[in-house]
Amino acid sequence: MKYVFYDLETTGKNKDWSQIIQFGAICVDEHFKELDRFETRCRLKTGLVPEPEALIVNNTSIQNLENCNLSHYDLVKDIKRKIENWSPAIFFGFNSINFDEEILRKTFFKSLFNAYVTQLDGNKRGDILNVIRSFHNYDNSKFKTIVNSKGNESFKLEDLAKENGIVHNAHDAIGDVLATIDLAKMIRNNDIDIWKQILLSCSKKDVENFIDANKNFSLNEFSFGKIKTYLVTNICTHPNYNYPQCFDLSIDPEPIMSLNYQDLKKRMKEKPKFLKTLGHNKHPSIFDENYFFKTNDINQLTKDILEQRSSQIKSNKEFLEKIKIILDEEFREKEILKPQNDILAEESLYFGGFPSNRDKKLMEDFHLSNWKDKFKISKKFDDERYKYFAKKIIYEEAPENLPSEIFNKFHKQIGKQIMTIEDVSWFTIPKAYKQIDDLRNKYSIEKNNEKLNFVEGINTYIQKIEKIYSATKFL
Repeated sequence: MKYVFYDLETTGKNKDWSQIIQFGAICVDEHFKELDRFETRCRLKTGLVPEPEALIVNNTSIQNLENCNLSHYDLVKDIKRKIENWSPAIFFGFNSINFDEEILRKTFFKSLFNAYVTQLDGNKRGDILNVIRSFHNYDNSKFKTIVNSKGNESFKLEDLAKENGIVHNAHDAIGDVLATIDLAKMIRNNDIDIWKQILLSCSKKDVENFIDANKNFSLNEFSFGKIKTYLVTNICTHPNYNYPQCFDLSIDPEPIMSLNYQDLKKRMKEKPKFLKTLGHNKHPSIFDENYFFKTNDINQLTKDILEQRSSQIKSNKEFLEKIKIILDEEFREKEILKPQNDILAEESLYFGGFPSNRDKKLMEDFHLSNWKDKFKISKKFDDERYKYFAKKIIYEEAPENLPSEIFNKFHKQIGKQIMTIEDVSWFTIPKAYKQIDDLRNKYSIEKNNEKLNFVEGINTYIQKIEKIYSATKFL
């Protein structure tokens, strides 16, 4: 199967509201021979307030964002076409499962495309950051790392590249992709068996097959800059979320299995946690049991004890049933306590369900139609979110095709959102001015005139947005 390594540069850190401004990807075969590459950039969406700090990190000037010919909608269509052209493949990134994949999913969702393209049509996905952490934990002689200010080994891409002699154009999409490929090649070249195990957890089905084939297996967790390896056994599936639930075999199960229902429910919330939830669709760091034995230097007597614990747990059907009932009860309790506030469409990917077949067909028609017909189609969606997204795309891309009352409604809404002084989840003009002031102060102290000019360019752009939307009350 082919591998696709990709990276995004965005206008900020918020996964629901930030915009992709650069996409870079390289498709390679199983031996890392390059087959194809793709890179694209786009201009800023209408009414979007970029985070100055993010643009500084990306080294993306406002001038480039304003003068780019490609719109955001066209960029998204191009990315989707390229992914489909490369499929089936394993899509790798660096810290991608928690960030790039989420941004990509939510961007497709808001652009009226299927949000899960990297997991459909035989596609799988993986995260090289966690792969490197796991490999280094298993054999720390192959990768050089530095210790950060918190006393932990740094696994930042730029630090790993520098320490291991990899040429890296940091915070450029293709530059980050090339560095990630070189790091992945180091793993494969140094330990092909570990690399093969990594490939066994790149999809939900693969993880399920791995669990079925391994009574006990190793699980890595990463927290606060540290890695911890557990030997676990799968005991059930969450009754609501469908995630595998695994028992940590370092904990003696006998006292836990003897608890009554209420005491067991209480114990499940206490530390040390004996139950581990396995995100089987998020490229979990799982390996065969020998990984745990090697990294923890386990002797045969301890191995026998761990094996005995596993058998005890799996044979206790009453205990396993109580676990499932408690998980279901906890889920229902959380549902009752959930805020009843309306969720904004941009933040609703995981709350509003999947599109109906009719809405899927309308999405296809929308993308194939001219702008005048796009507006007609926008009124036909069953799901109000898709009606909203369709009209917002027209507002951003071809506003002359919207009736004036709908254009004004979007204009007022966006103006209200971006100029609010409330502590909202999206980035606003007041937040931008605060960041600009902080950056001015920083670069004035450093006497960095180049960065000061960069910041002033952003400030001019923010002022322009403010002027455009400050008149919304008169529309």
